[in-house]
Amino acid sequence: MLKKLVLVALVAASAVFAQINVSGRVAFNYGNVWGENTDEMDWGAGFIIGPEVRYNINPMISIISGLELDYRRVSYEYHVDYDRFLDPDLKNYDVTETTSFMYLDIPLLLRIKPVSFFYVEAGMNFDFNLSANNVLEYDDESISDDVSASVKTFEYALACGLGFEVVTDLELNFRALFGMTSLSKNVDDIKHLRLQAGLTYWTF
Repeated sequence: MLKKLVLVALVAASAVFAQINVSGRVAFNYGNVWGENTDEMDWGAGFIIGPEVRYNINPMISIISGLELDYRRVSYEYHVDYDRFLDPDLKNYDVTETTSFMYLDIPLLLRIKPVSFFYVEAGMNFDFNLSANNVLEYDDESISDDVSASVKTFEYALACGLGFEVVTDLELNFRALFGMTSLSKNVDDIKHLRLQAGLTYWTF
């Protein structure tokens, strides 16, 4: 009886693993923030890298997940005018503030493949902040500050995208992610907005 149970378990496990594929994904990440007082923020470039898995429900429908490192950047430029009547030696200058973030992302997407070479997908992205750093640049000066304490550890986003199979097991994909929770502990309504263009290679 025990041998039969073990055999059934092995058959079931092999059937499950036969429906799972593993890939490596790398993507260009172009992001900004949206919400309260974010109109003047500039887009910044970053990257995504990490493995993804695909559970095939049937030839048309599958579930995508993964574990990816996500580097994001946003910046803000402004001009400072000093009152020369108070101090004639002071001067005006331009300031650039750039904040960079490192996240660990877990996507969870439903993929629908109506034809063999094209698919659409939608779902959620669950993101865990690993670090955040702010760099202030002005008048040939640069000041760097770790601002991780002011960034929330967890956030989630709505995700949607599409992709094409370039050659066997190699995909070109595009995703848009809209943050649903504020990234800041101090501001209630400032959320990530990201566009991704990437390549995925299914190794097995």
